[in-house]
Amino acid sequence: MKVLIADDDDYTREGLVEAIDWKSFGVHEVLQVEDGAKALRIATAQRPEIVITDIRMPKLNGIEFAEQFVAVCPDSKLLFMSGYMDVAYLKSAIQLSAVDYVEKPIKLPEMENAIQKTVHYIAERRAQHLLLDQKMDLERVKLANALRTKSHPADELRCKAQEIGYPVHASYVCLIVTQFHKEMLVDAVNIQNYWEQHNLATIAEQLDYDRLLLVVALPRPDEEMVRVLAETLCREYSELRIAAGQVVGGLEEVSRSFREAALAMERVFFKSDLCYLTYDPVNYAPQGLRSDIYPEFYRLLKKEPEGLIDWMETFCNRVLVEGDQARERVLSMCVTFVNALFKERNGVLIRRGKMVQIQDVEKQLNECRTMLEVKDHMLELCHAYQEEFTRVSPYSGLIRNVMNYISDHCSDVDLDVREIADHVHLSTAHLGVLFKQESGTTIKQYLNDYRLELAKRLILEEHFKMIDISKMSGYASAGYFAKVFKAATGVTPVEYRKKFSK
Repeated sequence: MKVLIADDDDYTREGLVEAIDWKSFGVHEVLQVEDGAKALRIATAQRPEIVITDIRMPKLNGIEFAEQFVAVCPDSKLLFMSGYMDVAYLKSAIQLSAVDYVEKPIKLPEMENAIQKTVHYIAERRAQHLLLDQKMDLERVKLANALRTKSHPADELRCKAQEIGYPVHASYVCLIVTQFHKEMLVDAVNIQNYWEQHNLATIAEQLDYDRLLLVVALPRPDEEMVRVLAETLCREYSELRIAAGQVVGGLEEVSRSFREAALAMERVFFKSDLCYLTYDPVNYAPQGLRSDIYPEFYRLLKKEPEGLIDWMETFCNRVLVEGDQARERVLSMCVTFVNALFKERNGVLIRRGKMVQIQDVEKQLNECRTMLEVKDHMLELCHAYQEEFTRVSPYSGLIRNVMNYISDHCSDVDLDVREIADHVHLSTAHLGVLFKQESGTTIKQYLNDYRLELAKRLILEEHFKMIDISKMSGYASAGYFAKVFKAATGVTPVEYRKKFSK
């Protein structure tokens, strides 16, 4: 807080500066001037919260100074002092909203009480202004929501706009702003202020964690101006993406501009390099999928898995280039592909070494911000499927059936050779002979090795706890798991994680 002392008596000014503990009142700077004209120049430039002024000063007296000053700085408060108890001066001081009047010669306790009274008055005013600002901010958000959802009649929308000083006779455009990199957040207030700094009345609503709606009032329907301002903002903050609906001519049409902006923002999923996206009806008529997409995928999955990776890459590239599918539709297709992969080869989950639940994979896909991210995940899954297929492909259908069953049920603590033999309708002895002839190892040893390999992969994923890893790998307890693991590797699971985790 700043204080200005205006008095032509040097002794009075300097005495106040030295005698009063200004810090105790929250004052960090005290300015001094000796006449009214200089007081007006300094006060206008420095904007002190409190002005202590003598009524009788050269050039401009205290009342003349105050009359001009309060017009420029209405939030500053005045504290008058004078040895002349003139009724006219007192009336003028009251009209100028002076907080107090101190007689000369000044008594220090009286001046300190007057300063304390002024500081308290300012604090109360600030608190009131803060509450009013918060209330007004809430009303602006409510109006933005009402315009977006078109939840009120047109007359009511206009009344709400007038109450908060938002233009009711203008053109309007909805902008949706998203922050492409979540680790580089830009303050929503700064984004809104950017438009207001260009004399465009703007109200905002936070749609979710990283999407902000702006409803911008335009003096005229100037889409080119909107584009230039949006692209300039994106150059300043490269992580921003802005989508615009069409400019509309009335408050009741804002909801349509919002829907168009939401559709335009969908293109970011396919065109992540674009910073400013606009609505074009031609580009927002999703095309139908080829009828042979799913049959083609399932044929490769079962009969020609070696061609699956190339097929998936071609499919994703085509979706990227065309960009005419709805994001939800593309993600739904990919989830269907993923479910088919895991149903055919559950070992894909283990080969990935990152996820052990199909729900986790689906969640990860739905959280992808771009089609490029989806493509990476899908290709990774196809590679894992190819690895799993290659692992079991040298064997006969019977042995592949056994290996796939172990992959699907290895987390079951009670899984044993008898259950596996029952699955393929053979005796344990007969199956044991056939399995060892082809694989070179017993079913029991294969199961143990499989569980150990799974445990190693899960250990390297640091977000899994050891007790959970023991359960997922089919061990009866965490203690037994640690014992078996150390016997096989020479180190405990914790030591293995420390040694091999990146």
